[in-house]
Order: sequence, then structure tokens, then C-alpha cells
Amino acid sequence: MKISIITATLNNKPGLIRAIQSVRSQTYKNVEHIIVDGGSTDGTVEALKNLQLTIKNDGNANGRNDNPLKMEALRHPDHIGVEALRHPDHIGVEALRHPDHIGVEALRHPDHIGTAHYSLLYISEADTGIYDAINKGIKLATGDVIGLLHSDDFFKDEFVLEKVAEAFTQSAKRQALSEVDAVYSDLVYVTSEGSVVRNWKAQKKQFTAETHPSHFDSPDRSGQAAQYDALRITKWIKNGWMPPHPTLFVRKEIFEKYGLYRTDMKIAADYEMILRLFWKQKITAHYLPITTCCMTIGGASNKSLKNIITKSSEDYRAMKIHSLPFPFYTLLCKNLRKLPQFFVK
Repeated sequence: MKISIITATLNNKPGLIRAIQSVRSQTYKNVEHIIVDGGSTDGTVEALKNLQLTIKNDGNANGRNDNPLKMEALRHPDHIGVEALRHPDHIGVEALRHPDHIGVEALRHPDHIGTAHYSLLYISEADTGIYDAINKGIKLATGDVIGLLHSDDFFKDEFVLEKVAEAFTQSAKRQALSEVDAVYSDLVYVTSEGSVVRNWKAQKKQFTAETHPSHFDSPDRSGQAAQYDALRITKWIKNGWMPPHPTLFVRKEIFEKYGLYRTDMKIAADYEMILRLFWKQKITAHYLPITTCCMTIGGASNKSLKNIITKSSEDYRAMKIHSLPFPFYTLLCKNLRKLPQFFVK
């Protein structure tokens, strides 16, 4: 199974380099990393070029036409991530504390980083916002499964994608399904320096978030488990629940079947996508009970009172689009669940 990771970025070169190294350090090597840059002016493109990335553009670079981008994967892996390799304390939250615990083989043997099972690709052009950038990445992706890793975020350790791939395979077997549509997990909020601020534990009944128990916990469950969990998720969505979006991995065919992110929403298109997939379409999903993503605090939705109001308005609109029965109640519950994010432990 090939996994495509999409990173949307704009003028965040240090964060992007950390995100790239986070993907590269993964033990699971059937990975495609697509960088969608919105036309940065901080040296991002120059940094990507220095990573020995080659891209050929046949003309139109928007990924939605009959002249798609042709990309070439990394040719000189021993030249990639030089600064990251020299400064492992810049790589991931674990590396900030235990640099020898993350991507240790990659750090010791940089010439082994780029393989036939790893590619790093990019485009750089103006877009209409983060969801437009993500959509471009989805269209360019060639993987079976797609995950998002924003340039401010990084994986918790080097085993994340290996565990995600295993979850797709094993959860389908345990549910007696041909395949599972999505996998999601826990999230941790960190400062820009990597200090943990708040855990978003999906399974435990904390006020920060609640998710359903792992299917791995119930090996005896039959194919009826998927239907049972869909009903349970429906109830939780009414109470303002959503899986941590940065931890969500979805099969590409789901996007092809049910559509991409709405670009007429500036902040809440991720929530609209959650409602579309989990509430309306009732896709099959597996909860992986581990922390997979480190998300830097200070996201767009909470940067100002104006953004908070805009997000709430878009959340309510998404609820109306998908006919949630009591949208005001769901919106209240959803916002109350976010309160702990504003308090450091």
C-alpha cells in the first residue's frame, strides 16, 4: 500500500524542513510526499531546490487539467536534508528530547534515505487558500491512502506510517470487510519548540475529544461492527465530536467518490469533510489508539476573535448542508470541547 502525504505551506521554511524530515524518517518507505507551496517568498522554493528535487511542468500546474504535472523523484538522496541531518535537534518532538530515537538509521546513513519507495515532489504557485492547496495535492497523489501533514506539524515518531498501514490492513480483517475507508488516531498540541501543551485523546472520555474504541480491542467482532460503529459515531457527531483531522488517513478512492474539500470555506472545510464522510456517507473507519501527530498551537481558526466567529459560522453552515437535526446544540457542544485547548496543563 502506497501512502501519499500532502503538505500545504506558505512562507514557513523552517517548519516545512521539519515536516519533510519527519516524513523521511518514517520506517514505512512506500511513501510519496507532495509539497504544495502557495508561492512563498521566504526562500522555501530555493530550499526545496537545494533538496535536489526535480520537477517538470508540461504547462498548466493546477493539477486539474489534461496537461498534468510530470514529476521526477529524488535523484541525489545523499544531498537531501543536509541541515536537518546536521541538526537532529530540529527534527520532531522526540528528537527535541531524544534525537537518537527518531530516524536514527536515516541520520546515520543519509544515502539510504531516498529509495525507490520514497519520493518528494513539489509545486509552487498561487492558490486561493489552504483547502485549494490540499485539493491540488490530492489530485496529484498516486498513493492508495492520503494523509495531511501541515508545515507546522510533524509525526510523533518514525513508526507512525508503518502503524497506519497496518491498521488499514488489520482492521479490515477484524471487521470482515474488504477494506477500511479511513484510519484516525490521537493528537498532541505542542509549542513551536516542541513542548507538549495538550493531548487530544480520542478514545478516552475527556472533554477535549472522544472517539470510539479501537477495533483491535474486539477481535471477535463480525462484519456488523462497522454498522454498529457508524451508528455510534452518528450519535457522537450530534454531540459535537469529530476525529482529529490532522491524524486522518483516507483512501484516495473516497475523495474520488465523494469529492474534495470545499474552497468556499476558509477555515471549516475540514469539518465539512468530516460531516460529509462520517455523517452523510458513513464511511468505515478505524481508531488507532496512539498519538501520531504533533500539531503546533496557534492554528488559523483560533488566531483571533474574528476567525473564531468565522469558523463557528462555517461550522453551522456545514451542519445545515448535511442536515444535522439540532445544529445550534451541536455547535455549542463542539465549541465547549475546544475550551481545554486554551489552557496549558
